[in-house]
Amino acid sequence: MKPLRILSDRRIYYAILYTVLVHHKSLYAQHTTGQPTHVLTINLTEALTLAKSNNRNIQKAKLQLGISEELIKEKKEIQLPDIDLHTSYYRMSNLVEYQHSDVTKFYKTIPDIYDITLNAKMPIYMGHKIKYAIQKAEKEHELENIQLEKITNDKQIEVIQTYLGICKLIEFKKLLTENLREEEERLKVVKAFQKNGTVTKEEVLQAELQRSDIQLATISNDRNLAVLSHDLKTLLQIPENDSLTVDSNNAIAPHENLGSIEQYLAFALNKEELRMAQTHTEINLLDRKSVKANYYPTVSFFGTFGFNYPNYMLFLFPPHPYLYSLGRAGIDINYSISNLFKNKTKMSIATQKIQISQVQKDIVKDEIYDNVFRKYMAYQEAQDKIRVTQKAINQAEENYRIIKNKYFNQLALHTDMMDADNALLRTRYNHLSIQIEATAKYYDLLYACGKL
Repeated sequence: MKPLRILSDRRIYYAILYTVLVHHKSLYAQHTTGQPTHVLTINLTEALTLAKSNNRNIQKAKLQLGISEELIKEKKEIQLPDIDLHTSYYRMSNLVEYQHSDVTKFYKTIPDIYDITLNAKMPIYMGHKIKYAIQKAEKEHELENIQLEKITNDKQIEVIQTYLGICKLIEFKKLLTENLREEEERLKVVKAFQKNGTVTKEEVLQAELQRSDIQLATISNDRNLAVLSHDLKTLLQIPENDSLTVDSNNAIAPHENLGSIEQYLAFALNKEELRMAQTHTEINLLDRKSVKANYYPTVSFFGTFGFNYPNYMLFLFPPHPYLYSLGRAGIDINYSISNLFKNKTKMSIATQKIQISQVQKDIVKDEIYDNVFRKYMAYQEAQDKIRVTQKAINQAEENYRIIKNKYFNQLALHTDMMDADNALLRTRYNHLSIQIEATAKYYDLLYACGKL
């Protein structure tokens, strides 16, 4: 019996050891491969803050703004002198002079030739071209800055609309959950009535169909909620593995009373698109000044100094086998006569570009004004709808209460109960949708007039 007991103990030991190893391996695999999910709960203000710092489009616009700053430095550096160092080494053959067909004379040269030369040139006057180039670079930097503001506002309104869309689906899910619970309770009552013989099987089937419709609406709502949540994660650059929860408690925010349409139109004069159109016009004006500068001469300071070997400057053979240095400095003036007639076409093109940019500015202004007017009227309409849907909810609730009492007292049909239930759900959803829509329209109005 003792050997059998030892064998049995060993089997138990190996079984326990195997279980521990397998469990340890599974824990290690879970630790190394599984990534913990981070749950993030944000409100609208936090979402907008994350978009400013994380959104790819905003990051790209910031990089473009940095490049425009460097371009200003580049244009200013044109005023600095251009300095270059030149050096060369080569070998030269002897000089052969053919005096007659039968007479040839040889001149021995120094074959090794090298030089080291330093050249410098600095512009003094170019018809103010450098000044206009610097001013144009500054205007382009201003344009990139406005572009950054525009992209930031574009992404912010996109975040707001997506965020409010999620809040709308969350609140609708609450209504569906509440309605589904009531349908479950009503189905139990209908089945109990069927057992007592007071309702038909058709009414039971209608109650089950009503419950199925709400379940289908819940599934569709959950899918739409997942899609919008994914879109919001992309806008905010939140990792896909992280869980995002939206705080929908403050989605329906109180709105300020509307002022006059003239106030919002006055705000719209500072809209990014209008400022960009004005900046484009100013850039075209600078381009025309730069083209006009072609009528003026260019004046530059230059200087050069170098060491050379051997001395061929005397143009004598044999050359002097000595190292020599030579330098010079002066003013270089250049004037293009051909620009007197060629530059007229360039001036005409530059003038027409200015006219086009001015017309484009007026077009943009009209489009902004039309958009502000539409958003203003849409927000007013949403505010009016809120008051109407609130009354509709009160009427639907009272109608549902009356039909429900009649139904449980066998004084109303099940179809009447379904109609009252659907009407109540529809009015609640409409009121909720209009409230969130009013919030969205309010932000749309601020975005349209440049006050987001």
